[in-house]
Amino acid sequence: MAKKRVSLGTHWEMLGLTALLFVVVAVFVDLKPAVDENFFFSTSDPGVRESKKVEQRFPSQPQLILAVSSQDISSPRYLSRIQRLTQQIEAIDEVSTVKSLTAGPKSFQDALEGQFWKRLLIAKDRKSSNVIVFLENKDPEKPIKQIERIIHELDEKNFRIHIAGPPYVVEMIRRSLAHDLWYFSLTAVVLFGLTMAAMFRSARVFLGMLATCVSAVLLTLLLQSIFGRKIGILTVNLGTIVFVVALSHLVYMTFNWQTLADRGHRLGKESPNLAGDARRMTLPASFWSMVCASLGFGSLLIVQAKPLRELGFGGVLGTVMAFICAYVMYPPFLRWAVPRKSKLVEQEPPAAFWSRRYALLSLGVILLSSGLGFGLTKVNTDPNLLDYFKPHSELRDGLEYVDDSGGSNPLNVVVSAADGSLLNSDAAYEKLWRLHGAFENYKDVGTVISLPTLLAEGDRTPFSFLLSYEKMTEMMEQPKYARVAKSFVTKDRTHAMFLLRMVETRRDKYRVQVIDDLRAICRKYGFKPELIGGIYSLQGRLAQLVASSLVTGLFWLNLLFIVIVWIVARSVRGALAMILSLTLVPMCMLGGIGWLRVPMDVISAPATNVCIGIAIDSMIHLVFGVRRAQRDGEKGWGAWVAARKEQWRGIVYSDVIIAAGFAIFVLSDFPPTQRFGLVVLAGCIIDILANLFVLPLLGGAQWKKK
Repeated sequence: MAKKRVSLGTHWEMLGLTALLFVVVAVFVDLKPAVDENFFFSTSDPGVRESKKVEQRFPSQPQLILAVSSQDISSPRYLSRIQRLTQQIEAIDEVSTVKSLTAGPKSFQDALEGQFWKRLLIAKDRKSSNVIVFLENKDPEKPIKQIERIIHELDEKNFRIHIAGPPYVVEMIRRSLAHDLWYFSLTAVVLFGLTMAAMFRSARVFLGMLATCVSAVLLTLLLQSIFGRKIGILTVNLGTIVFVVALSHLVYMTFNWQTLADRGHRLGKESPNLAGDARRMTLPASFWSMVCASLGFGSLLIVQAKPLRELGFGGVLGTVMAFICAYVMYPPFLRWAVPRKSKLVEQEPPAAFWSRRYALLSLGVILLSSGLGFGLTKVNTDPNLLDYFKPHSELRDGLEYVDDSGGSNPLNVVVSAADGSLLNSDAAYEKLWRLHGAFENYKDVGTVISLPTLLAEGDRTPFSFLLSYEKMTEMMEQPKYARVAKSFVTKDRTHAMFLLRMVETRRDKYRVQVIDDLRAICRKYGFKPELIGGIYSLQGRLAQLVASSLVTGLFWLNLLFIVIVWIVARSVRGALAMILSLTLVPMCMLGGIGWLRVPMDVISAPATNVCIGIAIDSMIHLVFGVRRAQRDGEKGWGAWVAARKEQWRGIVYSDVIIAAGFAIFVLSDFPPTQRFGLVVLAGCIIDILANLFVLPLLGGAQWKKK
């Protein structure tokens, strides 16, 4: 009786449900990507806690750096325009303070002679000066838009303004993600739709697939919102992923529907419930595919990187929603539609095509995968900050200019004396200066600002020789001097902080290795590195977490798949064949990435999990086809031949549709999104070769003819 109630659902009701979900999501779900300076991590992460300790001891505000280049930065015209730029930016409500050649030092010459102002405001080549903008701890979107308008008005050939700083980088990433969320998601849906329409030549099938996949996406977004999850740096692409996962179920169900219709037509026994038969035929394989895809995303839940965990949660939720929608919403559309094949689908390979073993082709795929696998050791999970932005774009060029002129990525190093002494004596001052110089001489360090440079400014005032360094520091802690000393030394004088701007373009080591070198420098000069904070440090930790997640996640994923494939294959040989064939996917993808030196950032890294989910999906459908053939009396290799004949369309066309959808990401202006699309595109090609050629050879070929 329950089954009868389910079958009463009509396609019109399903379309009404899709429309209702669309309205609910549009009204109640915030679709704006949530990105901030600590978007990589949760608040419980050790790296974030260490950075928070630095901020608590040495309070500071978010900073933007405007590097303004000119042929002569000492000319009156240049300085007057710097003053105008400074005044206009100071007038923005969210800006607390601005420091420039006209707001801080007494004059250009004063800035040039001062150890503090020279490092803070003037580039080493003296071809540009900096305007340092301190923002309130609020959403930077509004002030950055206003600053961009000011820059657009004042920027000219001999007064070029280049902008950088963590708030700006974060805002640019947020904009890129928001653009891709709407533009490429809609484009991908249109591309999927056109491909499906051409393939099945049925407006009803097309409408059903579109309504089902869109409903799966909307349900996932709605439930994520109910669970308090916002759209993050990785879950921006979740909608496309869920759309693809749902579409995969529908492609197999539709091809099985057409196969059953064709078989019934040839035998003269047409089924009265063709849609129900197709659903029952596809359901077992789809169920295990859903389980494996959920495990694939679930493996991300055990890693420490916050964006990967968010994608893991959303992926598991979306996979379940895709399965439910596919088997609740789509069958009514199949009952409404009439089986019809397009010329594309009707094209069959010759009868002997699937009977051949293709041993040489399979061996070639295995050897190629093995060769590419050696590239796993070359995978770069700690890409350059500039790799997040498109080469030769205005944004990238600006960041590169700031990076070359003094560094673009902030790092905070908190030190104490190794012997526990206070840092307010003449001897401590000299030691701090030596450490400062050692930092500046390290090739990955650009500009360094510290307590010694601040006290050096005090030494330039008249009668400063009458004041001790302690008294000078106390004066600089007063409101009259904007309490500037509090940003560099603690009240008890036991800890001092060095503000380093790290240069990204010169880096040839992992960030954690660079930080270890800086710690060693501290120890060499008689100091203990107490705390390390800043975006540079967090990005270094993120690189470690991405690398470990690729290893840990894939290990546990394969371990869980061993159980699943044993249940599905029901034979030792079949299970081993599935595991070995599946292993080719990450070997080819990650190994190829390593050999080609493609940056593996946190956004493109999950592409491997997506492709493994696609691969296991195809494998399971093929193996269930083998089991059906065995029930029909086929044995050994013959069962695999029959399964390939039955399922090759679903495998090939499913992967082609998925590849076409993700290929649209290549057109993005955001390189991580481009890399994500390219990696999935390459993975789909590997999936087809592994599933249709390598798996049958390993799982069913008879090595000796009887």
